[in-house]
Amino acid sequence: MNKYVNDFLLMFQFLTRIPVNISLKCEKENFKRGAIFLPLVGFIVGGIQWLIYMLFFKVTSLGIAAIFAVLSGILVTGALHVDGLGDTCDGFYAFKGKDRIIEIMKDSRIGTFACIAIVMDIMLKVNSLAYSSQYSSALIIIAVPVISKFSIVFLSFVGKPAKSTGSGNLFVGNMSGIVVSISAFIAAAIIYIMLGLKVTAAMFITAVIITLLVNKYSESKINGLTGDLLGANNEIVEIFVMLVYIALYKI
Repeated sequence: MNKYVNDFLLMFQFLTRIPVNISLKCEKENFKRGAIFLPLVGFIVGGIQWLIYMLFFKVTSLGIAAIFAVLSGILVTGALHVDGLGDTCDGFYAFKGKDRIIEIMKDSRIGTFACIAIVMDIMLKVNSLAYSSQYSSALIIIAVPVISKFSIVFLSFVGKPAKSTGSGNLFVGNMSGIVVSISAFIAAAIIYIMLGLKVTAAMFITAVIITLLVNKYSESKINGLTGDLLGANNEIVEIFVMLVYIALYKI
């Protein structure tokens, strides 16, 4: 199998719950090379959400369509990023020190802060999606996961691992400038074709700023990043990108 096909399928298998019943090479180098395809994985996930949205919009209301679009994204990704957001909030707001924070983040049980974060995440996404698609293009549904997946690559590049082991280390500290550049080019090309230059620039500026802030905050809490932080950043970037997109059409 071509190494790039292998690495794309590896990313698709790792980040979604859509079956890929093929034996794939999954060394650290495969994850590094495969990271360039994360925006394409986001494009597929967003495409599924867009199809679900359009289907329900034709037979129900805009609000219900937005709910099912957000729900489909969670189901397709196996709630991977939402779980990361919840675990991060449980750990970060326990105020117990680095080791205890990481221990709490690894706990499969859900705490108060995780519950609040997940509810707010879903509410903000549903309302932002319903509003933005009403007043502009529903293609924002596809663009959002494209830019958020790029932010995972960028965060992995600028950050450092908080632990010596963990699934997050397949990405964190394993990226190169070339990988980030190619990933950025793919994401920018997709968003530009769908929504134009102004939206593309606004999304990238927002994603980069939020990602740098998340990285800085993570360093202050646990001296680095974990896989949960990658998922949390994905969710936070998606929310802020949609809010900025709405602001562009309100100004």
